[in-house]
Amino acid sequence: MLKRLVAGGLGLGVAAWAGIAGVDSTTRDDAGQITVQGDLGAFVTQLGDCVNDMPEASSEVVGVSTVTGVPCDQPHHWQVIHKGEITLEEFSESGVLRETEILCESALEEIFDSFDEVDLDRMTRFKNAYENFLFPSAESWVEGDRTVDCMIGSDEETYTESFLG
Repeated sequence: MLKRLVAGGLGLGVAAWAGIAGVDSTTRDDAGQITVQGDLGAFVTQLGDCVNDMPEASSEVVGVSTVTGVPCDQPHHWQVIHKGEITLEEFSESGVLRETEILCESALEEIFDSFDEVDLDRMTRFKNAYENFLFPSAESWVEGDRTVDCMIGSDEETYTESFLG
């Protein structure tokens, strides 16, 4: 079974397992936004998806196959704010994590730079949020997985809106 990894601002690491990691039992509108919650495989998340049931932040790499995708106006802990690709030639967990952190930091900086005064009120509601990442494992790397999901949220807090506006 293939897996992907997750790491976050608190050193979280999560591996996503393929097979069921490709499932999407959410209902989406024409724009691709989740309108009815459901299981969402770690390999099929989309930009803007709001999710629950991520493993709690820790200093260890752990496995995940699915999360619960929810409409962003319903209580959730995490949101996919950027999707990118790793450009390393060879897999090493430390190298992939380092490139993931750089990619996600850059994406978050671009998002913050695009915010204006109207966005400040929303930003205050996310003031305790931190980063989290889904990234390839050694096993999924061999199968061609190079995708990184940059996420923002919190294990402790819930949100009922999109960080992206």
